[in-house]
Amino acid sequence: MPSRSTKCSAAAISRCRSGFSPTPCLELKMSSEKPEIIMKRPLLFLAGLPLLVWAAFALPDIVASAKNLWDWRRALILLSGTLALWWMSAGMVLAARPPKLEKYFGGLDRLYRLHKDIGIGAGLLVFTHWMLEWLPKNLAKAGFIERPVRGPRPPRGQEDMWIDLAKDVGEWAGYILLALVVIALVKRIPYRYFRWVHKLFPLVFIAGAFHGLMLMPTNFWQQPLGWLTAGVAALGVGPAVLSLLGRIGARRQHVAHIESLSCHADGVLEVHCRPTGWPGHKAGQHVLADFGHTAEGAHPFTLANAWHPATGTLTLSIKGLGDYTRQLAERLAIGQAVKLEGPYGAFTFDADKAGIGEIWVAGGIGITPFLARLEELARQSERTGRPIELFYATRAEHADAYPANLPALCEAAGVRLHRRYTDTQGPFDTRDILRHATAGSSVWFCGPEAWGLALEKAVASTTPPVRFERELFAFR
Repeated sequence: MPSRSTKCSAAAISRCRSGFSPTPCLELKMSSEKPEIIMKRPLLFLAGLPLLVWAAFALPDIVASAKNLWDWRRALILLSGTLALWWMSAGMVLAARPPKLEKYFGGLDRLYRLHKDIGIGAGLLVFTHWMLEWLPKNLAKAGFIERPVRGPRPPRGQEDMWIDLAKDVGEWAGYILLALVVIALVKRIPYRYFRWVHKLFPLVFIAGAFHGLMLMPTNFWQQPLGWLTAGVAALGVGPAVLSLLGRIGARRQHVAHIESLSCHADGVLEVHCRPTGWPGHKAGQHVLADFGHTAEGAHPFTLANAWHPATGTLTLSIKGLGDYTRQLAERLAIGQAVKLEGPYGAFTFDADKAGIGEIWVAGGIGITPFLARLEELARQSERTGRPIELFYATRAEHADAYPANLPALCEAAGVRLHRRYTDTQGPFDTRDILRHATAGSSVWFCGPEAWGLALEKAVASTTPPVRFERELFAFR
């Protein structure tokens, strides 16, 4: 039973801090349609559609009127800027976590992976846009290349003031966006800094949209490319405003209060809380939990228990993976409010994904989605009729290891447990795991990334084919 003290004991906190290495869940959930195909569709769309429209409506005029490489440079500046605006807008839409898109892409984890890929792509496009503008101009100033002589400029009007402003705003927005991409990719930068800098992106997007639309040539507004670009920019403005107002995910947020805390010797902290208005969840789903620490905001945690309206409680099992999570044991107290957003995720054990048999593979804290499913199965009056094998690896054996009730829970759920302590027994042999796979069965993985990649590769080469499911909370 969890401790009923208002805080974990000093000894328990010490054990939580000294736990073994992190074992985050993996990021992709493979389904009947290969995930790389699903994930590439929006990227191909964002690159292909504007390029096709540009080639159909803008390129013929460019070919007819371009007199030198400087004219082509201007055309490429406009094209790269247009593409960058499309990609930035798409990233803004995904950041809003729309439920329909989450469902289509197979979970919030994959939605965020796509958001990250689009953000990197937008950064590269902005860099290309900037280099096309900056490099030839400075090479000409240095005398390395020759710039055509300009004709007389028309008199400046009031609209030129707005154009100058758009140029300045766009330049600084580009610098900030490039910095955001670098900070997002450098994992050594603490998450709290990444989070605060990331909050600037809605402003960067709005500035970029202002820059792009103000500097779009008149002939673009007379073509589908201009209309489409304006529409795409408008799609991103709504989520940007929601983000600035702190309203993203507001409809899925629930206030909960901590009822008990339990620290384990292997560095796992269990938080038992009671939410208000919780809609229920499926085993394997997760929440974004905000414990009220402003610098950190919400973090994703898998729900380690099945939902039972009669009890109305949720269990978060938290491994100390970084400075923040290692300190939670001493920072949380019974009665404290927690803001939960969700449930999210598609790592759910639905019958249409399970097949005729299931093989669960977990490492360390990756056991949490399987705990929720075990609890669900143990409470069912009827078995699924599918054989289920659970392979669970941890580094070392502890007297108060998490989860202490795993053998009993597996027995009650009708699941056969294979447990291994890698420090003394070594890792599981993938061949031993897949020996239990048959045609039509499924393999579910949550654990260290290297193990997951090796298992995925092995599953891909099995004959007959076996379904593979996996997920990750690495949202950077």
